[in-house]
Amino acid sequence: MASDLVLYSVAVIVRQVAVAGGWFSSRPEVSTPLNSWSRLTEGVHLHQAGLSPYSGVVFHETPLALAVFSVLGKSTAYASWLFILGDLLTCFLLSRVGEVVAKQRLVDQEMANSSGLHHPEARPLLATLSSTLTIPRLLSLSYLLNPYIIASCAGMTSTVWTNLMLATFLLSLVTSHQVLACISLSLATYQSLYPALLIVPLCLKLVQSSPTVSPISTVMTTLAMFLTFLTSLLLLSAEICGDWSFLHSVYGFILTVPELTPNMGIFWYFFTEMFDHFRVFFVWTFQLNLLLYVAPLSIKFPTHPLLLSTTMIGLIAVFKSYPSTGDVGLFLSLLPLFSHLLPFMKQTFIILCMLLATTVLAPIAWQLWIYNNSANANYYFAINLVYSTAQIFLITDLLFGQVKRQFYMTHGFSLLEKEDKEGQRPILQLK
Repeated sequence: MASDLVLYSVAVIVRQVAVAGGWFSSRPEVSTPLNSWSRLTEGVHLHQAGLSPYSGVVFHETPLALAVFSVLGKSTAYASWLFILGDLLTCFLLSRVGEVVAKQRLVDQEMANSSGLHHPEARPLLATLSSTLTIPRLLSLSYLLNPYIIASCAGMTSTVWTNLMLATFLLSLVTSHQVLACISLSLATYQSLYPALLIVPLCLKLVQSSPTVSPISTVMTTLAMFLTFLTSLLLLSAEICGDWSFLHSVYGFILTVPELTPNMGIFWYFFTEMFDHFRVFFVWTFQLNLLLYVAPLSIKFPTHPLLLSTTMIGLIAVFKSYPSTGDVGLFLSLLPLFSHLLPFMKQTFIILCMLLATTVLAPIAWQLWIYNNSANANYYFAINLVYSTAQIFLITDLLFGQVKRQFYMTHGFSLLEKEDKEGQRPILQLK
């Protein structure tokens, strides 16, 4: 308890210092057209003046966020505490996720051992009772002291609230709480659209947790509940705005990518260089790219909805139209849930070096390009590519680690040590 209090205190102090310094509020790596605090305050000013913030091209937050901050106010000193509180609550929820997952893993492990599903050689790979303490603490550390998360909170971006909703969703997922999962997922989808893809791992989890209920009935009930909550949010938004203009300014903006402000994603550079008559085709291609991963990953890992959800969160952080460091920070903070896969991951050092290098070089390249005029967009985009590639390496390494560990748990280690007549050993491939 004392160690948790110290951790939370340090996290609050670090965030308040960063807010007071104003280091991240205008950074392109942190603040995007979708989550910018300055754009939100401008929209609140327009709304309070009786003007529609959606009639221009600056404001792209949801009407619910507009209404909430119109009531709470625009004071940075006051609002910063709200964002810090949101971060602390997210950390608490993630630590609860860690506790539930660690306990479930021990129960599943005991059942598999009693059923003879684990190979005797796999005994060193089994989780221990101490994991119920270490995993929640690692999750708290990786979230509260994550520099990407600190930057996102200090910049007072709305990604803080998206992460809070996703943390609530993950806790509901691992506890099979259908109603809360649908509510939190609808809120996350309402905020940034892409989390709608997480409905697939939710349905898989609920089907597995209710074996006596028809899978079709479970899936249809979940979809109906999710769509009902999402529709209610949209109707409430229309009531706040007085019309449906927010749909184009929020979701149309996400899907059509009209503003090409540089960020840590891959959309802005491609569409800056692209001829207009190719734009629609490639917008569809880039947006559908995320959707294509859902089916194969769900088929490959149907019994691992948490791993599937984490993978989708990582892919969204890479391929969404306006990504920020807060999106990647959440994905990285979830990795302690899969600490048992670390021995089977081969590229961790390379990935760590790539992330560190791009995190340091991105602000330098931006300074040289925008302020010193001694570089150009190619330098900044090259860093974006390495940054995105590191995340893809991490996701594939995580998935391969799961496949490899599952193989060893079932077949043991000795199978891959045997040589054939030509003196070659079998190779484990991810298919």
